[in-house]
Amino acid sequence: MKKKWTTIVMTWMLVVSMFGINNVAQAEELVKETLSDSITRIVEEKLAVADVSITVRERTTGEMIFDYNGQTTIKPASNMKLLTTAAALDVLGKDYRFNTSLYTTGKMSDGVLKGDVYLKGEGDPTLSIEDLQQFAAELKAHGIHKIDGRIVGDDKWFDDDLLTPGIWVEDESYYYAAPISALTTSPNTDYDSGTIIVEAIGTVVGELPSIKVTPKIGDLQIVNEAQTVESGKSNTVTIERLYQTNQIVVSGNIPVDKTKKEWVTVKHPTTHTLSMFQAVLAEEGIEYSKEKVFLAATPESAQLITMKQSMTLEELLIPYMKLSNNGIADILVKTMGKVKNHHGSTKAGLQVVREYGNSINLNVADLLFEDGSGMSHENRVSSLSVSELLYKVQGEDWFNTYFNSLPVAANTDRMVGGTLRNRLKDPLTAGKVFAKTGSLTGVSTLSGYLEATSGQSYIFSILVQNKSGTTTAIDEIVKVLAEEL
Repeated sequence: MKKKWTTIVMTWMLVVSMFGINNVAQAEELVKETLSDSITRIVEEKLAVADVSITVRERTTGEMIFDYNGQTTIKPASNMKLLTTAAALDVLGKDYRFNTSLYTTGKMSDGVLKGDVYLKGEGDPTLSIEDLQQFAAELKAHGIHKIDGRIVGDDKWFDDDLLTPGIWVEDESYYYAAPISALTTSPNTDYDSGTIIVEAIGTVVGELPSIKVTPKIGDLQIVNEAQTVESGKSNTVTIERLYQTNQIVVSGNIPVDKTKKEWVTVKHPTTHTLSMFQAVLAEEGIEYSKEKVFLAATPESAQLITMKQSMTLEELLIPYMKLSNNGIADILVKTMGKVKNHHGSTKAGLQVVREYGNSINLNVADLLFEDGSGMSHENRVSSLSVSELLYKVQGEDWFNTYFNSLPVAANTDRMVGGTLRNRLKDPLTAGKVFAKTGSLTGVSTLSGYLEATSGQSYIFSILVQNKSGTTTAIDEIVKVLAEEL
């Protein structure tokens, strides 16, 4: 590695001595040719038969340093979040907060509310069981001990399409393909909205494992078909929600000393949230007369009891971008549609994303996207457009917020390194690559900013599809960039 760098430096010195200081540009071209040869060799040897699009730019000027099929459109996977996040910061602002409100209708008499309780959501992905407990405590503080009426969820802020286009049936049970509604909850501070955590725990050999659910089962049902087996045997347990049902099936074998944890999606986030709220009300000692939950818009005459505001968008970007949270991306898209176009749908939100791209003169005409997260296999972008985006957002007043949300290579802090915490550990790249990862079946992408050994900074976008196991080759290309630039 050192020898290679020494050779490049000597090449520079040789060219300058041959042609004089006025011909430094020729030396730069020679370095570009060396870089091109190195990257092309990796592509041909390790990414053969794959579709590849790579561009590298000088960060301060946007000048193209390297272009390999830069205009070829590729599935971006989670690199799609780079555009979604830029649009969200521009349209919503870094201080944007999501609201969830608690209302009542009717009248109080001797601790009985003769009316309805409404939970009105506006897409807050950070809403938690603790927030629901606070809502219940507020009702009790208002003297309510019984609800003689309905418990209603108002999720009209968004449309009724819970899943974005392109979600495969086999993915629907898993956190990365969670349904989106305006009234949803997350099980922990990763904010995987629309999910619960189900854990199977080996107990006694030959017996069913015990099941732990976080935070609450809500309107879901556990079907436990698993078995505890002897220590040392294979852990074959699977935890999946049956397609379009509320049943979560736990099956397979689990050794007596093992556990298996899975983030499982709920069927309908709004009804699940209301069912959890019912359980919280009961724990608070508040009775309710109707077991069934209802969905309806909050009447204008309803009385506001309390409102919970989320953290700012700037703060939310850390778990969202560091951990590549699909649910938050798609919530942001619907929120942009609601705020800008008065319609909380994916289609309306993506139109806002396109409008932002056009506003910075990004060529979005040839790009295709069905969602804001990158889950759809129908999405298409080019590395040329991604690197151009990364160059142009540097002029936005919110750029530092944007940049700080990117995963940092080899930083083991989960909320700093994120999805890059176990990658690019070589001293050439560790702590010097700030980039968004992307992964789908047969797709791997990485785009962001790089501090090279020369001290100069560069923008890169590497998009690969139609080949599995390409992460190592992508990281090798980034290492070459760091070494040769």
